[in-house]
Order: sequence, then C-alpha cells, then structure tokens
Amino acid sequence: MRFLLITAFLTLSSAPALSSDLFIRDGDSFAMNGKELRLWGIDAPEYRQYCLKDDQSVPCGKYARQRLENLISGKELECERITTDRYQRTIARCIVEGEDVAAQMVRSGFAFDYPRYSNGAYAEQQKAARDEHRGLWSMEFEFPWHYKRRK
Repeated sequence: MRFLLITAFLTLSSAPALSSDLFIRDGDSFAMNGKELRLWGIDAPEYRQYCLKDDQSVPCGKYARQRLENLISGKELECERITTDRYQRTIARCIVEGEDVAAQMVRSGFAFDYPRYSNGAYAEQQKAARDEHRGLWSMEFEFPWHYKRRK
C-alpha cells in the first residue's frame, strides 16, 4: 500500500528531485512536480521569520529553508501521503537516502517537533538539538506556531 501511495502521489522515487522540479517554500514545505507538500509532524520558521543571535537579527526562516534545500535537492525523494491540510497541501512523510527528512530537520535544529500533530514523534531529535544548541537552539526564537498566530 505504501508503494502505491508514493507512486500514485508523486513520481519521485524513479528520479532524483532536480532543481527544475523542486521549489522549497520554507523549512517544512515545498512543491515538487507541481504538487504542494508539507512535512508531517514538524513546524519550521516561516520564510520571512527572524531570530536573534548575538543581539543581531538573523533570517532564521531563510536558514531553515536552506537546510531543507540542502537535504533534498538533487536526491531521490520518497514521500508517503498522510493527509491533506486546509490549504490543500499534501501532508507527507518523506525519506531521502534512507532517512526521514522531518527528523533530520528537527535533529539539525532548523525545525521543531509539532506535538499537536506528531504526538511527540520527533521529541528525541528535538531534545538532542536543544541540548547541543544546534540551529535555532543557538538563537533566541519564537516557535513558528506562535509567530503565525501573532501575525
């Protein structure tokens, strides 16, 4: 069943995600072959969101976007559809080089476990990132869900 979902949803597993086919929106969403996707279970800063590092404003949303781009661009990407969100994006678990992309984003500190949806699926990766001050955990930040609510 999983293979059918991948093949029916995105014909990605037969070819690498090439830059002409891929557009990264932010650290947790992208478009591939004209399909809008959001990674399941995580939330990353909005593209225009800023954080503070050493009392300097830094574009942490752009940093998160760049991290996702580095993880998936030009690589074979397999995505399993979980559901569809209110914006009609496919919510999916995606794997690149045998690893869960969302887990890699959280482990690197450029996305957060989104317990409202994940039930803590990435809590372990988040704890490691926080404890080791990786990515956003080395900055002063506002959780993306708070930022979006405020905006």
